[in-house]
Amino acid sequence: HPADIAYILEALPLDDRLLIWRQIQDDCGGEVLLEVSDAVRDSLIETLEPPALIKVLAQLDADDLAALAEAVPDAVLAEVSQKLNARDRDWLQTTMAYPETVVGHLMSQDVLTVRGDHRVEQVLRMLRGRADLPHNTDSLYVVDIRNLFKGVLPLRALLLNDPEARVADLTLTDQVVFDPNDNASDAARAFQRYDLVSAPVVNERGKLIGRLTVDAVVDFIREESEEDALNMAGLRGDEDLFAPIWDSARN
Repeated sequence: HPADIAYILEALPLDDRLLIWRQIQDDCGGEVLLEVSDAVRDSLIETLEPPALIKVLAQLDADDLAALAEAVPDAVLAEVSQKLNARDRDWLQTTMAYPETVVGHLMSQDVLTVRGDHRVEQVLRMLRGRADLPHNTDSLYVVDIRNLFKGVLPLRALLLNDPEARVADLTLTDQVVFDPNDNASDAARAFQRYDLVSAPVVNERGKLIGRLTVDAVVDFIREESEEDALNMAGLRGDEDLFAPIWDSARN
């Protein structure tokens, strides 16, 4: 698993780390870059020439590219962006426009929507017609013809109700909703408090624009915790276990 490879890379001195990295970068390098710490990520990216880095980043979707945007040279990111379709390219630009500390930077575009006038059987048929479901899908979002958010339709409601039931009658309207400019730390606390798996992101006009998922929130919490721990020791986020001793001692 990429997370296990990342854990091993972080525990290895630089030479051994790069030896492993050269063997896996073409297969799952992009996924590994998402999992390692900032300091180790920078050391891995520095070893790649632009064509090789572009090949690694091409393994990722727009949501994942947004997570790595700050660590990638602008020229490389621009070239990778050109390989995306228009929808993904627009999404990458949208999420990158938000600061790293707000919900808009963490949200995903993988959202399943339905209309309130649909029947349960219609929705189930639509889901069966898909090759896969987005990660952490525990509900669908109900919108109108203008994409205005109306509420949440839990998957369990689809499974436990009559196939002829209307979506509008099963919709929950009192669920947690985030604005893209909400503080990510506040959103993380809401996920912990309410045991959320996913939550809709709605703009000031009431339009559904994305989805915040528990995996993105957990990654954010982990990064914040690691940075706090380093700061307590007088270290910076760009230092790892094998940073030069004199640099670490000076900090």
